[in-house]
Amino acid sequence: MISVVTRWEGSPQAIHAVEAGSRAARSQHMEWGAANPRLMRPVTGTGGLEVALYVCDFDSMEAYGRFWDQVSASDWFVQLQKDVAAAHPQLRMADQLIMYDAIAD
Repeated sequence: MISVVTRWEGSPQAIHAVEAGSRAARSQHMEWGAANPRLMRPVTGTGGLEVALYVCDFDSMEAYGRFWDQVSASDWFVQLQKDVAAAHPQLRMADQLIMYDAIAD
């Protein structure tokens, strides 16, 4: 399994917009092949109200590649880039991690 985690940082109002956008994008991401899309909010640790982590799972790197091909060619992605640029500096995509489970059977 592959998990992709996108870390968003911003003002509480901007993170609220990320919540709304993530909720709206969830079904589209699942249609493109993402499993279990979710927006995780920290209860403890660094960031608090100013951090959100959007997480999706994929069966393989190939599956993630097919997903990303669809995302990057979509009008949805063009609009996302415009929305994030308009929200700057109140919002930024701080990081994206692509991870695999090293102890999975």
